[in-house]
Amino acid sequence: MLKRTVESTPRVASIPTPSMTYVPLGQFGQGDRKLTGGAQKRALASSDVEALGRAGDTGAQARTAAASSPQCGSDELWLWRFLLAGRPFGATGAAAGGPDDGATWLSAAEHSLARRLPRTQMRHRFLSERIALRWIFGRWFRCTPAQAPVPVATPGVSSLECDGPHGKVWIDMAHAGLWLFVAMGQGPVALAAHAPTPVGGEDGASAVSVIAQAGASAAALDPFAVARDAAHRACLARLAGEGEALASGADIPLLAHPCVSVPYAGSTRYLYDMSVSSRLTVVAARDNIVHRMRAFGWQN
Repeated sequence: MLKRTVESTPRVASIPTPSMTYVPLGQFGQGDRKLTGGAQKRALASSDVEALGRAGDTGAQARTAAASSPQCGSDELWLWRFLLAGRPFGATGAAAGGPDDGATWLSAAEHSLARRLPRTQMRHRFLSERIALRWIFGRWFRCTPAQAPVPVATPGVSSLECDGPHGKVWIDMAHAGLWLFVAMGQGPVALAAHAPTPVGGEDGASAVSVIAQAGASAAALDPFAVARDAAHRACLARLAGEGEALASGADIPLLAHPCVSVPYAGSTRYLYDMSVSSRLTVVAARDNIVHRMRAFGWQN
């Protein structure tokens, strides 16, 4: 009788790197329109969006605009990087309360949900995620952020399913310091961001312990390797619907290649490491291979 053997370490294989297109953040939803000068500075403002709801627009015009909206393909992943300092996330002075103030885009229900959160950091994260969603969907649907058809708000839930102009999409969001990252695709997607923790700190010590138990080399215990490993593990767990905790007994090795396939939780998962600097790891995971990525605001 043949005896079935189970490998203790999953087979990890490198996969082709997707073609990456970097686009200025303000260019999303603008089509072929090129922004220069003052228009670039207003690119994050609601006042720079042509709303379909204004007087005189017809249903045919609305359908034409929706058809001309950019489409996220099934083998494509869209990414955004938002700096949470300044407009529209933190409008101050004369801009506060104006069209460039993201807080004015939110509904009364969203503000009410934010006030119920017990910690200031939780409130800021929730509000920034809602503002980012309204900015994205406002431009995608060619309407003002306040009128954008965003998914129902649920505090503490960053992974969402919603309808776009061209069908259902999945969204996940991740925070790292003053940065907010958003990923979108036509299928379940997970996103994680992680900054290195100095070895010896509380978080760093626990992460090093996890890697050491898996038999990692001493060279792998530098803060950046620990941060990358933590982001990879969190991303796999989120994609499998396990929250932030990797399943007990899962032995995921340190991944040397930025794009890999990893058997996890009964399925093959595809990890894409898109670290934006030596101090910050950003990784996305999908259940299918991604051939193209469009990164908005990733390099500017």
